[in-house]
Amino acid sequence: MGPVKEKWSVAYTPPIDDTEIHSIGEWDSDRSIDTLVDHRRGTAALWTALTVLAVALAVALAYGYSVISKQNTELMLLSGRTSSLGAMRDRTDRLETFLNRWNIRQAILAAHVQKMDADWRSGLDEVRLRAAGLVANARQSGDNNLNQRTAALNREIAQLATRQHAQLALMAQLEGQLADTRQELASVNAGYTRELASLHQQQFSSQQEIDSLNNVLSTDQISFEAAKNHDEEIGRGVALHLTGTDLVHQSFRGWIRIAGSPRTIWVRSHPAELPVVFYPKPGGEAYELVVTKVNSHAVSGYLLVPSEGNTRRQDVASNSKPITTSGIF
Repeated sequence: MGPVKEKWSVAYTPPIDDTEIHSIGEWDSDRSIDTLVDHRRGTAALWTALTVLAVALAVALAYGYSVISKQNTELMLLSGRTSSLGAMRDRTDRLETFLNRWNIRQAILAAHVQKMDADWRSGLDEVRLRAAGLVANARQSGDNNLNQRTAALNREIAQLATRQHAQLALMAQLEGQLADTRQELASVNAGYTRELASLHQQQFSSQQEIDSLNNVLSTDQISFEAAKNHDEEIGRGVALHLTGTDLVHQSFRGWIRIAGSPRTIWVRSHPAELPVVFYPKPGGEAYELVVTKVNSHAVSGYLLVPSEGNTRRQDVASNSKPITTSGIF
């Protein structure tokens, strides 16, 4: 705005087509016919210049008004910005105050943290000392317990060793007793063999006696073979049921049933070649069952029964004869 005012001030006279506008006094003194045309021309040029000057002035005024309006607007904006800057300054002050308080609080918190760290470190050191003490005590206690258990284990091992020596001595004694028992068993077996030979001799003598008696009393011999777990009829009205055999001792077991009689004659572990004597009828003649062969699933032998003539005679005779059996019923 400064240069515009200086350019368009009253003291300034702009040139118009190299024509200078003179004052009124000068026009009166220098007026002449020769210069009239030039004056008219200068007047026309002057009016033209004035017109141009007016237009330029209008343009300058319009430009100045726009510039002034813009500057006013900028001033208003500047004032608004100034107020905004004041508000921002207030906010900055409040923020600075808050930051100062926050720094104070941070300092207090740091002091608390340092104190807590110191307390924690001291507590940790104390805990470490206590833990070290507990570990040492536990280790000492564990060592003591281990030593006690080791001593007890050593005592048990010593006792076990003593017991083992005693057991070894007992085993040696038992082995000696077993050897003696084997010798005794051998002697018993030898005696049993001798007794069995004597028994066979007696059986042979008995058989001779039976043969002699057969000459006096006529008997019938019925051979049979009975399988295990079956009712086998081995004679007239006589059935044998075999339940088991013993090959080592040559014995058998089972029962004998008489037809028409509820009696059951039990035979338990009866040796072969030894007759089983039984009486089918009270006061009647004896029947003899002799097993001569024993195997795992059956036995074979013979049954001695009175002849029919003797049976009929015995039916007429008295039945006062007592009932005796040599088997186990």
